[in-house]
Amino acid sequence: MDIQTEVLIVGGGATGGGIARDLSLRGIPCILIEKGDLTSGASGRNHGLLHSGGRYAVSDPEAARECISENKFLRRIASHCIEETGGLFISLPEDSLDFRDRFLQACEKTGIPTTPLSRDEALELEPELTPDLLSAVKVPDGAINPFELVLGNVKDAEKHGAKFILHTEVTSLLMDGGKIKGAWAKDLINGEEYLIHAPYLVNATGAWANQFLKLADLHIDLALSKGSMLITNQRLNHRVINRCRPSSDGDIIVPNDTVSILGTTSVRSEEVESFEVTPSEVALLIKETGKMVPAIRGTRLIRAYAGIRPLFQFGGKGGDREISRGFTLIDHGKRDGLQNLITITGGKLVTYRLMAEKTSALICQKMGIDVPCSTHLKPLPGVSESLKLKDRLKKIGQPFSADGGEILCDCELIRRGEVEGILKEEKLKALQDILHRTRLAKGTCQGGFCVYRLLGVLHDLKMMEKDSNKILKGFLEERWKGIRPVLWGTSLKEEELIENIYKGIFNF
Repeated sequence: MDIQTEVLIVGGGATGGGIARDLSLRGIPCILIEKGDLTSGASGRNHGLLHSGGRYAVSDPEAARECISENKFLRRIASHCIEETGGLFISLPEDSLDFRDRFLQACEKTGIPTTPLSRDEALELEPELTPDLLSAVKVPDGAINPFELVLGNVKDAEKHGAKFILHTEVTSLLMDGGKIKGAWAKDLINGEEYLIHAPYLVNATGAWANQFLKLADLHIDLALSKGSMLITNQRLNHRVINRCRPSSDGDIIVPNDTVSILGTTSVRSEEVESFEVTPSEVALLIKETGKMVPAIRGTRLIRAYAGIRPLFQFGGKGGDREISRGFTLIDHGKRDGLQNLITITGGKLVTYRLMAEKTSALICQKMGIDVPCSTHLKPLPGVSESLKLKDRLKKIGQPFSADGGEILCDCELIRRGEVEGILKEEKLKALQDILHRTRLAKGTCQGGFCVYRLLGVLHDLKMMEKDSNKILKGFLEERWKGIRPVLWGTSLKEEELIENIYKGIFNF
């Protein structure tokens, strides 16, 4: 089977989804292909931070300017994905107040609004902060839901004609001199293979950029940096808390819905998929973030996870912390003589829209058309629907109603009706696809009690084509990777209970 389109986008993260939306709004047909589900890479494994740019103001002013500019756009077009928490950069006794002064000056130069606070003013805003802090600076950081953000871009792109092919991998390229004529693709679920013809290809695979480029015998200077994070079982801070010092391990705490996310590390990695959070990283993150919020030291952790940052090395070598967090757009026609291939990589979640705009503009230039970008003006679908934490808590506090059916997830109060609605709307191929589209399995038990209920729903709807026990076991094995590094105390007792449930009921 052959498929024809104008632009083939490879990679289903925020950048790829953003490019599909941008192109479709300009009236350019496109297909996005992704070997997993949407957000299965770094877009689903980040801090959930709506950057103000403050973290880069001193060391990387260009990236800081991009962040604060896109921060403002996202607040307008994707407000339903954002909690406007605000942020604090705090100085501890071992931190240099000279750096705070440099930070304030750098923020002023890069256009990031700041408000200096005294120790007492900071403690009034954030009572869990260490009383040893010297001062704080308020910045417009926030929390963002990356899953809702990407899905919103995808829905709008589909509405305007874009097509998405998931769980399908590009296996080879059909070359013709200085051009790529098409890409051979294989459906990883049913094994079907077909050829996609496209005059233009975009490599938006992030950390997998060189794996894709290898199909065309190309390579770019990309450093892969593993960032590990921990999730607490309760929300410890109202605002994003940053350490006011040069970027280092364990210097940020992001409130996200009912939890806090502690981070992060920066460890050079050779692996894009087979990596884990180590016990030493867990200990380091608890130690360092606990200096800012002492309650962390006694708080239960429910999960550890990590993502791989693709860092483009702009002409130099050095530690991962010294490499720019800016993005790079590569026209392989100019660089390598391969006229219709573009690579976009690097950047941050908050700059995905700008990355998509620059990529789409280059495609328009190559096509010889002049259609302006509108993604900064048009809100994403669902922007009028409030998904804020306070609204969820209000709903939780209301008397129980059976309107939405039985509750599948007790931790997040996800009802059967919500899940069935998603299943009817979308053609999902894997269990993880459902979890990416709801908060199911994201609560305290991390799916230990709700996933087998979900499989029951899939059976009732006759949507379970394969061995359900095999699928369930696969989920539990993946879950174990995030549970194992933080398993002690109460968590260990709960895990023993869950293990006995699955051994006793499912004979695992």
